[in-house]
Amino acid sequence: MDSPQTQHDRNEPLGVVVGVDGSRIGLDAVRWAVAEARLRGLPLQILHAAPYAAGSTAGTHRARDILARAFTVAHRADPALPVTTHHTERTASPSLLDAAQRAQLLVIGMGGGERPEEVLIGSVALDVSGRSPCPVAVVRGGHRPAPAAPVLVGVDDPAIDAAALTVAFDDAHRHRGRVVVLHAGHAVPFGLAALAPWTARFPDVPVELTVEPGSPVPALLAAAVDARLVVLGTRRAGHQHGRSSARPAVPSCAAPRCRSSW
Repeated sequence: MDSPQTQHDRNEPLGVVVGVDGSRIGLDAVRWAVAEARLRGLPLQILHAAPYAAGSTAGTHRARDILARAFTVAHRADPALPVTTHHTERTASPSLLDAAQRAQLLVIGMGGGERPEEVLIGSVALDVSGRSPCPVAVVRGGHRPAPAAPVLVGVDDPAIDAAALTVAFDDAHRHRGRVVVLHAGHAVPFGLAALAPWTARFPDVPVELTVEPGSPVPALLAAAVDARLVVLGTRRAGHQHGRSSARPAVPSCAAPRCRSSW
C-alpha cells in the first residue's frame, strides 16, 4: 500500500476534501468521498483538525495515526485514487472552512446525535454547511439507499432556488439518476415549464414535480425516505439573490442516511 502523502501548500487548488476525527462516522465520510471523487475525476485530501497536537509530540503522533487509518480506508476503497492527508492545529470549523476556499467539494460525517461526540460533529457540520464557499456533503452513516433512488430538491421558487436545482440536476446526471422537485407550503405553485432551464441543460435526467399543500418540513421528511440525496437552498439575509445562497445545503434525513450539502 502506498504511504499517505501530505498536502501543505495553502494556495494549491484542491479537489474533494473530507474531514475526519478518528470516529467511525468520519471513516464513513471517507468512503463516500472516495466514490464521489472517483466519479468527478478529482483527487482526495483527508483533513484532520488537531488543536491538541500544538506543541505536543504525543498529539502529533495521534493526529498522524488518525490520518493513516483514514488513508487506509480510502486506499482500500479505490487504490488508484490520488489521496493526500493533512492535519492542522486549529479547531474543526476554521480548518474545514479554510480548505473549502480551494476545494470543489467538502465532505463531513454527521451522526444521529445519540452520543456526545456525535453532537459535536453535528454542530461542526451544520456550522460549516451554512458558511462554506463550496459545496458541502454531510454523510450520515454507512447505509446506502438504492442506486435508483432519486435526488430530492425542495424548491419555493425556481428563480430563487436556482443553485439548489442546479446541484440536484448535476448530481442526478453524474449518477445517472432522476430528480424529484418538491414544492410545499404557501408559496405560489409553479409548473414543469418553470424548470425548463434545467431540463434543457440536463435532457437525460428524468424529473418529477410534486406539490404538497402542507408544511414544507414534514413533506420533505416524508419524501426523503425514498431519496438518495436531499438538496435545500441555504438562506441568508442580504444575499444578492435574496434568499438563496450560491451553494445549496443538503440536510440530514432519516432514510437517506447520507446528507450532502451544496
